[in-house]
Formats: sequence, C-alpha cells, structure tokens
Amino acid sequence: MVRIESRDIGRCVHILSRQIKRKVDEAVSKYDVTAVQCGFIKLISESAKHGDVYAKDIEAKFNMRRATVAEILSLMEKNGLITRESQVGDARLKKITLTQKSIEIQKNIESEIKKVEDSLKNNLTKEEINKFMEIVQKMSQNLGK
Repeated sequence: MVRIESRDIGRCVHILSRQIKRKVDEAVSKYDVTAVQCGFIKLISESAKHGDVYAKDIEAKFNMRRATVAEILSLMEKNGLITRESQVGDARLKKITLTQKSIEIQKNIESEIKKVEDSLKNNLTKEEINKFMEIVQKMSQNLGK
C-alpha cells in the first residue's frame, strides 16, 4: 500500500492515477492488452452504437494528443484489436472498427475492470463518492479555463 503524504493535489492525483493504471494493467494483462487499450475498446464499442468512430473522437474523449492516439491505435491494429479503413472523399479520415478479437476481450475485461473499480470504492460512502466526483469535475473545469 502506498501512503500518499503530499498535500499537493496534482501530485496526489498523479500517484492515484498511476496506482489505478497499474492495477488495471495487472488485471487485464492476461488478455495481452493495456489499461489504455481497454479504455479505447470500451469507447469504440459504445460510440459505434451511435455512428462511425474516428481517431479525433478518441482524442477528444480521452483528452490525448493526436500523436499519442495514433501510436496506440497503430499498435492495436498491429495486434488485431481494430481495423482502420479510409473513407471515400477523405483518405486521411479512417473509420475505426473493433475486431472480433477485441469484442471477445471486452467481454472478459469488463469484469476485471469492475473489480478494480469496486476496490477503489471500498470503504467509501455514496456521499463521499459523489463529493469526490464533484470535486474532480470542478478541478477539470479549472484546468480547462
């Protein structure tokens, strides 16, 4: 267990974020995916229900730079998790689709991620969780200004 001793909010959030990423990576490693790839798979799956999914959609939802998203998507394509197909009229725009492999993986990783999420919430009341979410939202908005 890591004891966060800093009173610096940014440092505390960073440490917690790394702990969560490490736990999720451990939980899903048996499926040869990372925590970030799991997030992409979930987003692509949910977004595809409402229309086509492109890299710019992932960039916006994850607040990530284009180059970072492109690198992760390239690796996911190489590993057979997604396909990218150029669109008529603009070959630069590539529609992202999950493969059967990632659809099967998603079914398994959801329960693994839920276990990590449940452990995060352990010993917290609903009120504490709601307050935490409210504070995180405010902090995010503060940085977006």
